[in-house]
Amino acid sequence: MKLSGFTYIRNGSSLHYPFIESIKSLLPIVDEYVVLVCDSTDDTKELIENISDPKIKIYDSDWNDAEKLKGEIHSHKTNESLKHITGDFGFYLQGDELIHEKDYDGILKFLEENKDDASIKGFVFNYMHFFGGFFSYPKKEYMEKIFYYDKETRIIRNDKTVLSSGDATGFAEISGKAVSLENGNALKMPEDIKIYHYGKALKPEYNYKKELNTLNINESKLTRKLKTWAFNFSPKVDKYIFNDFNFLEFVDKENLQFHPEPIRYLAAQQDWDVKDFINYKRKPNAIRRFFKITVYRIINEIYSGIKKIK
Repeated sequence: MKLSGFTYIRNGSSLHYPFIESIKSLLPIVDEYVVLVCDSTDDTKELIENISDPKIKIYDSDWNDAEKLKGEIHSHKTNESLKHITGDFGFYLQGDELIHEKDYDGILKFLEENKDDASIKGFVFNYMHFFGGFFSYPKKEYMEKIFYYDKETRIIRNDKTVLSSGDATGFAEISGKAVSLENGNALKMPEDIKIYHYGKALKPEYNYKKELNTLNINESKLTRKLKTWAFNFSPKVDKYIFNDFNFLEFVDKENLQFHPEPIRYLAAQQDWDVKDFINYKRKPNAIRRFFKITVYRIINEIYSGIKKIK
C-alpha cells in the first residue's frame, strides 16, 4: 500500500501558517508528499525546499482572483495537487493541520485493514480545534457551534473518482455524492485519532492578518465593507469574544507532549492567554445594530441577486 500526502499553500510564511510543521508531522508515514505552491510573494517555497526531504515534490501554480470570489479557489487548488499523487490513498492536510506521532501506527493499521474495500472512498477523522492559543480548545458540545465541523474526510482513495469539493474542507465522488459517513462511502478512524487544527491558535496580531486574508479570498470589497459597517466586524475579535470562556477546556502549559512534536516549540513560545481577548470586547448599541444589520441584509440580497444574473 502506497500513501501520498498532498496539500497547497500560498504565502504561508507571511501569514504565519504552521505549514512546515504540518508537512513534517505527516512526512514519516507517507511515501511522497505533493505540495502545490501558489503564486507566493514570500519565502514559502524556499522554506519547504529547506526541509530537504526527497519525499517532497513541489509544484508551482498560479492564483486566480476571479475564482476566489466564486468560492472555488480552495477546492481547485486542492484538486490540482491531488492530480500529482501516485499513491493508493491520499492524505490531505491543510496548512494549519497536523497529526500526532502517537497516531501513526493506528492510522496505517486502519488503512491496511480496509484498503481492499473499493466502496470506501474516504476516511473521516475527529478534530481537535485549538482556540485562542495552544492550550485551550472548545468542549465537545461547543465544537460545531464555533468551528462548524468536528470531523472531516482527510484520507481518500486515489482511484480518480474522488475530488475536493466546496471550500476544500471535504471531498465528493465525481457523481457529486459527498464522501461521508452518512452516505456509507467513508469509514471513521478510531475515536482517539485526531487532526490537530491550529487555525485559531495564532497570536492575536497573526490571527488578525490571517482573518483579513480569508476575507479577501472569500468576499468582494463591497461585501467586506458592508459587513464591517453593519456588524462592527473585526477579524481580531471575531470568533474570540464571548461573555465568558466556559466553553473551553484548558491544557496544562507544561504538557507540551499533548501536541504533535513538530509544533511543540511554537506552543512553548505562547506568551498570551485566551482570556486576554476579552479586552477587545465592544459595547453594542441595540437600536443602531438592528438598523445597520437590516440595511446590510437588504443590500446584500440585491448584490447577491445581481451576481446570479451575471
